[in-house]
Amino acid sequence: MPLSRTDAPNAAAACVYVAWLTAFPMSGVLLQGMGDMLWFLMPHTLALFALGHGSDPARSRVRIPGAAALLLTALLTAAAPLVTLPTGTLLVLLGIISAPVSLRMGQHLGAAERPVPTAALALAAGNLLALALILTPLPDPLRFLLLALSLAFLAPEPRIPPPASPPRPRLYTYLPFILVFQLVSGLMYAGLLPAYAAHAALPGIEVTFYGLGALGAVVVLQRFDPAVTLLGGVIAALTAFSLWHLAPTGFGVQGALFLMMIAAGTVDLFLLSRVLAEGNLQAAYGRGVGTLCLGIVLGRLLALSAGEAADTLAFIGLMLLNLSALILVLPLKRHQAGVDETPPTPAPADIPGEILQRLSEQERLVLEQVLGDKTYREIASGLSISESSVKTYMHRIYRKTGVYRRHQLLQQLRAPESGPSREIEETRETEETA
Repeated sequence: MPLSRTDAPNAAAACVYVAWLTAFPMSGVLLQGMGDMLWFLMPHTLALFALGHGSDPARSRVRIPGAAALLLTALLTAAAPLVTLPTGTLLVLLGIISAPVSLRMGQHLGAAERPVPTAALALAAGNLLALALILTPLPDPLRFLLLALSLAFLAPEPRIPPPASPPRPRLYTYLPFILVFQLVSGLMYAGLLPAYAAHAALPGIEVTFYGLGALGAVVVLQRFDPAVTLLGGVIAALTAFSLWHLAPTGFGVQGALFLMMIAAGTVDLFLLSRVLAEGNLQAAYGRGVGTLCLGIVLGRLLALSAGEAADTLAFIGLMLLNLSALILVLPLKRHQAGVDETPPTPAPADIPGEILQRLSEQERLVLEQVLGDKTYREIASGLSISESSVKTYMHRIYRKTGVYRRHQLLQQLRAPESGPSREIEETRETEETA
C-alpha cells in the first residue's frame, strides 16, 4: 500500500497522534499512576462534539486554536511525569486541549490524495510506534519528552482539496452502530484484558493485530459495500467472545484479544473512511470520533457497574450488532442491484502502465471517463462526486503526466487519428471551465 510523496507527511502526522493516544492517555503504559483514562475521555468527548457542533453555520462557531492547542498539548505531555496535581486533573486538561489536535490529525488525513489507505497506515504505524516507545529502556521523563516532540509533525497546516459529494448512506446512518460496538467492546475488555495480562506470551504484540484489522478493512472497503466491513468487525468480535469462553486460558485468551484488536481496527478504519468522505470534515470528525469516544466511555462505566453481568451484556450486545450489520448490508445490496449503481462506462482505450502507476484509484476512474469523451458534469454524475472535485482530480492528473490541457493529455493516451479533434477538445474544455 505505497503512498505518494505528498501523502507521507500527512501519514506521519496522523501516526504520531495515534502513538500519543496509545502510549499515554488511552490506557497506555505511561498513564499508570495518573488516574483512569475516563478522566481524559469524558472531557475529550464533550470537546469533540463541541467542535462538530460549532462547524454548523446555523450555530455559533467554535474557534479552533490549532497551533496553541498543539503547543499546550505538547507542553502538558512533557511535564506530565514532573508535575504533582490532584488525580485526573492533568488528564482533564489534556482531554479538552487535545480535541483540536485530534481534529488536526483528521485534517491531515483529509488532505491526502488517498485518505483511507493513509488512515489505515497511520493507525497501524501509530500503534507500532507506541509499542516501540513503551519497550524502549528509557526513563519515563525522556519517553514523555519524545512523545511531546513528535507532535511537531502535526504543526503544518493541512490543505484539504474540495470535498466530493457525501456517500449514501451518510456517516450519521452508522453512528448508532459505532456507539454500541464501542460500548460492547468496553464490556469485553473489562474481563479480557486482565485475563490476557496473566497469560500473554509476548505482551504488547496485540497492537500489531489492530493494525492488521485497519489494513484489511481498506481491502474490504475497496471491493465490497461499506457495511460489509462492519459485518466483518462484528464477526471477529463474536469469534473472540466464543474463543475466550471456550478456552479462557493460554492460547484461547490470547487469540480472543487478537481477534478483538482486529475487530477494533476494522471498525475504527471504517469510521474514518466515512468521516473523510463527508463534505464538512470538522462536523463529521467531531461527531463521528466523538461518538466513538462516547461509546468507550459508556462501555467503561457499564463494565464498572455491571460486575459479573458484563459478559452477559456483552454477548447480548454482540448479537444485536450482528443483526444490525445484516440489516445495514441487505437493503444496500438490494439497492445496488438496481439502476443506481450502473458501472461507469469502460474506457475506450487502455491507460499506459507507466501512467497508471502514478494515479490514485479516484484519478484512474476520472481519467477513464475522460477517455470516454464525457464532460465534467457527466463524470461528476457518473462517479457521484462534485464537478469541482473532477477538476481537482484532473489538475492532479495533468501534474503527474506533465501536461497542461485536456487535448495534450489525450494526445499522450491515444492515437492522433482517434477520437475528437484538438479543436473540439479545446472547445469542450473551454465550456467546462466556464
